[in-house]
Parts: sequence; structure tokens; C-alpha cells
Amino acid sequence: MRININFLQTGGVPLTNDVMATIMDAISTYNVLGDLAGNLMILSGCEVTGQTVSPGVVIIDGDVLYFEGGTIIGTVYVHTEKIMKTFQDTTDKVLIIKKTVKFGSGVPSYNWTDFKKLKTLKDIQQQVENSVSKQEFSAALADIEILKQKTAPIVAGGIVWAWFKPVNEIPQGWKEAKNVRGKTIIGWDPGDPDFSIIGNSSGNKTIKLTIEQLPKIKFQYTRTTPWASGSGGGFSGGSNQFNISTQDTNELGGNAPVNIMIPHTIAAFIEPNF
Repeated sequence: MRININFLQTGGVPLTNDVMATIMDAISTYNVLGDLAGNLMILSGCEVTGQTVSPGVVIIDGDVLYFEGGTIIGTVYVHTEKIMKTFQDTTDKVLIIKKTVKFGSGVPSYNWTDFKKLKTLKDIQQQVENSVSKQEFSAALADIEILKQKTAPIVAGGIVWAWFKPVNEIPQGWKEAKNVRGKTIIGWDPGDPDFSIIGNSSGNKTIKLTIEQLPKIKFQYTRTTPWASGSGGGFSGGSNQFNISTQDTNELGGNAPVNIMIPHTIAAFIEPNF
């Protein structure tokens, strides 16, 4: 609604009740700024200097109100002043209700820190122009979703990474996985009893070979001795035969452990500690 009342005319402008009601209707349309800006917003003024606030215009519960400023205290309230006037029938009635926002306590009161300065349309336009497009925002969300999927094992825990720097330089949010010290990691295999339990540890750096672990080879020799002591000797088929039997050789080796370590590089393993 757009109203233009032409008061600057000759002949005497009739200020009737319906004209004044129209003026009030026009004034009330300004309260739409309250719905547009939101509750407890500063439209203008209210500049803070030290412990004081300059006068300005604020919005409280949809009303656009004058704020008189002053020394800052915790709360403000809406001061209502009823102005009496004498009517033509000589009776005194409330003609004007004046509302002003002041520092102090009332019913209700509003925390001064809850009031926010409304940005100008120019500032909002510049912010919009500097912001990303809907397409760019959607692409960023898609990238974030991919990152969430890729980092899900880190967030959930249960992973370790090799760390090739001193353990006292491990970044914040991570810690050494001490259960992996001096160990290699082998892939889980549910079909192999040796590798079917996640988190299980086994194995040695060295082993001692048993007889069962030696390759199948033979160490034998044939020894020929007289059949009986002092018999004078003899060959097979004669009256004095030699005793032919199989005997063991002397022991070989020192029974030392066998090193079965594979070529390796030492690293500390780290895990999430969020």
C-alpha cells in the first residue's frame, strides 16, 4: 500500500478521524521491517564506544522502536509512555502511546548481548557475489562425502600407518600403536587357522631346526672288522669271516638358532587417537 496525503493545500485540510486512521495504517506498514530483519535486530545506530551505546533503532517482537542508548548494563526493556490529551468534549483521554527502548529491567527484559547489527543490503549483496554458486557448493558437498568415506576407517579406529620420524614428533590426534612393536602385519585369512584371528600375534625371529625339519639325506658308511678277536682275519665265505655293519658318523653342527628375518626397514606404527 502506497499512501500520499497532500497536506499543502489552501482552504483548510480536514483532519478527520478517517484521515488520521489512514496515516496510522501507513505508519504501521513500516513494522514489516521487523518481520524482514528478525527479532532483536539493530537497524541503525547503537554504536558501542567503551561502556556506552549511541541512540538507534531496534526491532523487538516485530515492532520498530527507538533506542535511547546510554551506559551499558545487562538488559534493556520497552518503556511505554501514555500521553493524555483533552478532546473537544473536554474529556481527557490517552491519545499517544509512545514506546522507547531503554537500558534497565522491566517485564519483559531482553539481554543486550542478544541484539545483532543488521547488515546493509550492499554488504549482503557483496557477500552473495563472493560466495560460491549452487553448483560449486554441490560439488564441494560431493567431495566432502567422498572424503568422509575415505577417512571413515581413521575416524572409526582400527588402522595403523607407518611413521618414519621419531615417536616424540607424532602429530596431535595420533599415538603409537604399541601392540605392533617389533612385528610385521600379515593379511587375515579365515581359511587358514594360523591367520584366522584378527589381532592374534605369533612367530619368532629365529628358530632351531628339529630332526623332522631337516631334509631327507643319508649319512652312512660301511665298516669291516674281524669276525672274532684274534681270529687272524678272513673274508666272507672262508672259515674266518669279517663282521660287516652300518655305523653313525660323528655329529656335525653347533645347534645354533637359524635367523629367519626378512629384509626390512624400521618404522613406528601410529593409530588414531581422536
